[in-house]
Amino acid sequence: MSETRETPVLRAGHVVLRPHTSDDIDLMTRACQDPEIARWTMVPDPYDETHARAYLDRITGGAVDAEFPRWVICSADDNSYMGGMGLVARGVGSMKVGYFVAPWARDRGIATLALWAACDWAFREGECEVVHWDALSGNDRSRRVAEKVGFQIKTDVMRKWVEVRGQLTDSWLGDLLPEDLVPLKSLL
Repeated sequence: MSETRETPVLRAGHVVLRPHTSDDIDLMTRACQDPEIARWTMVPDPYDETHARAYLDRITGGAVDAEFPRWVICSADDNSYMGGMGLVARGVGSMKVGYFVAPWARDRGIATLALWAACDWAFREGECEVVHWDALSGNDRSRRVAEKVGFQIKTDVMRKWVEVRGQLTDSWLGDLLPEDLVPLKSLL
C-alpha cells in the first residue's frame, strides 16, 4: 500500500464508513469527551475542539489517507458522526485496527458492522494478510465486537503492553485472517 489514493467509502448493512470532513468537528468533540471513550482509548483527556481540528488536519489531504485510512462511522440514512474507525499499516501485509462509537450510537450493532467493513476492505484492497486488534484489558465492549467479526483473541493478557497517558497498561490482543472474517450476512 504505497500509492496515494483517497479514503474509500465503505458500506456494511446500515453502516457507512466515509472520510472525515470539517462538518464532523462538533460531534467528534462531543463523542471524545465521553468518559468511556477517554477511559478505553488514547484520545486526549480532557478533549476539546482544538484536538478535533488538529486530528482532522493530520489525517486529511495527504498520503496518510492511503497509508492509514481513517473513517467516520455513520448510518446509511444519516451521514452524521457516530464514531471513528482506522487502520494502521504495520509492515508488509499487516494492519492494526482501532475504533470507537459515540455514546448516542451504541448498542445498535454499528461498531460490529463498521469493523467488518474495515477488515473486509483491508483484505480485498489493502494488500493485508492479517489485521491485529488490541484493547485495554477490561474493555469488554470492544472485545465482544472483535469476536463477533471473527478475531481470535489471545488468552493471555499482555502485561504493560501499551502506554496510556504516561502509564503502562495491560491489553488484550487478537488477530484476524481473511478466512476468519465472518460472512456479512451473519451480522445483519
